[in-house]
Amino acid sequence: MLYKESYTVELKRELNADFKKEIVAFANCDGGEIYVGIDDNGKVIGVDNAEKTMEAIGNMIRDGIKPDLIAYTSIEEIKENDISVIRVIILRGTKRPYHLTDKGLKPTGVFVRHGISSVPATDEMIREMLRESGGVSFDKSRCINQELTFNYAEKFFSESCKGA
Repeated sequence: MLYKESYTVELKRELNADFKKEIVAFANCDGGEIYVGIDDNGKVIGVDNAEKTMEAIGNMIRDGIKPDLIAYTSIEEIKENDISVIRVIILRGTKRPYHLTDKGLKPTGVFVRHGISSVPATDEMIREMLRESGGVSFDKSRCINQELTFNYAEKFFSESCKGA
């Protein structure tokens, strides 16, 4: 397979400090894939210990990114001519904006894809993502209890008012 960076593909020779930033950017945009063990030219380098690398990536996702992204990511080992490469698939998250836990909801912690790069989101982008995902308004949310009647409501409110 020929590897090339794009809006939805990031190549990493090895795990580094920017790795979480790339995951956040994909989750905040249209998703993507990160390959660990491939250099910027698309050459397969491989990883020394695939299991340890996958565990480290899982820890980064779980501990270093908020809100929780585990359900929107998968980590797997693939073989390229008997060389281990790690593929991380990131889906677009539904609770955007995703951010680095230690940086918070500001441009230093929220990233988006711009071409083949992950860049800090602007304040306006962050506000827009919050508007898009933040609020299902009360009147549009679905109630878990579907057995509601006016009698049920009257009973509930009369019992609630007794304690007040």
